Amino acid sequence: MGEHPSADEDFHRLIDSIYESALDVTAMPAALDLFSRYTDIESPHYLVWDKLSGQARLGVTPHGCFPAQGTYVPEGLHALASLPRRALAGDHHGDLQDGAPWRAPAHGADLEHGVRLLDTAEVCVVMGGTDRGGRPDTGFDGAQDLNHRSKRLARVLPHWARAARMQQRNFELSGLAALGLAGLDTLDFGVMVLQADMRVRYANIWAEALVQADSQLTLENGVLKTHDQTLHATLQRLLDRAMQSRGGEAAAGSWMHITSGGQPVPVIVLPLVARQPVEGPWQLPFAMVLMGNSESRSVLDSSVLTSLFGLSRKESLIAIRLAAGETLAEIAEHEFVSPHTVRVHIRDILRKTGTHRQSELVRLLHLLPGVALERAGAARGSCAPA
Repeated sequence: MGEHPSADEDFHRLIDSIYESALDVTAMPAALDLFSRYTDIESPHYLVWDKLSGQARLGVTPHGCFPAQGTYVPEGLHALASLPRRALAGDHHGDLQDGAPWRAPAHGADLEHGVRLLDTAEVCVVMGGTDRGGRPDTGFDGAQDLNHRSKRLARVLPHWARAARMQQRNFELSGLAALGLAGLDTLDFGVMVLQADMRVRYANIWAEALVQADSQLTLENGVLKTHDQTLHATLQRLLDRAMQSRGGEAAAGSWMHITSGGQPVPVIVLPLVARQPVEGPWQLPFAMVLMGNSESRSVLDSSVLTSLFGLSRKESLIAIRLAAGETLAEIAEHEFVSPHTVRVHIRDILRKTGTHRQSELVRLLHLLPGVALERAGAARGSCAPA
């Protein structure tokens, strides 16, 4: 059986620090410092090398973190940062430039030449260092007569490798989240994610701007406050309805909010249901609130109306034609249905959108991102029977 790791306090303090650094990069210099003391490795370096761009994403020493965007690379990391791409891409038989001071062999013969903690198609995470005498460490080679320092390396490095995998996964998730939020900021209407108590978990730029410009709405300690009792009661009712929805049904409702500046803003409340189980505070029920921008020039198609209000395709096309100014007779002719059927569809559309009159429905649709008949598949006079 293998030898169990030492139970000394220094070892456990180091391991705790290693995993903490996987979650918080700023803790990594301290972890490297403890690693240096525990293993007698001089000037340990930690490098995340981006194979696709051919440059370092992150370099760390006990003295600090040095991201690739920075212009300063500390002494000892110059060789790591200038590492030829092919040396980390798995081509270990190609000729390196004369005098190249650093190379990462496939299995990591020593820390001076680099131990690969993680190697994927996109990144390679390596560690480098020297012993206290400034000589390369040659003990990490699996020999049976490992000296004291090499035994400690053998215990610690698997934890570094596991932490490196955790760190890269966190980087990936953080990057995806940042891209998703950046995408929401490009939308020309407001998006908010609210809890039942009106605590705001997220708001894009448009939503924040609308709240700041409207004296009837404020954000206090992360909670959306409404100074008008009718507005508060309406929003709370729609939130409660959304929280009770199951399976991601269509919108819980909508209403027209008139801002303190007199601008009509359509507000739609939808249930927000995760496709995969989530942990932490995101286990709570949430609702997504969409706040229309009357200056929007985007195109809204029938699939969007279906997503927002649960309209059928026929109902979506009829709603779009109604918003475009067509009469009931014209809609009936273009959609190849009777005027009575059109009225039945409009009645269902009013119910699903939370509106009560055709004029209110038309105003709601006009203040949503712009409607285009052609893109919705309802070009005038050219529709085939549904």
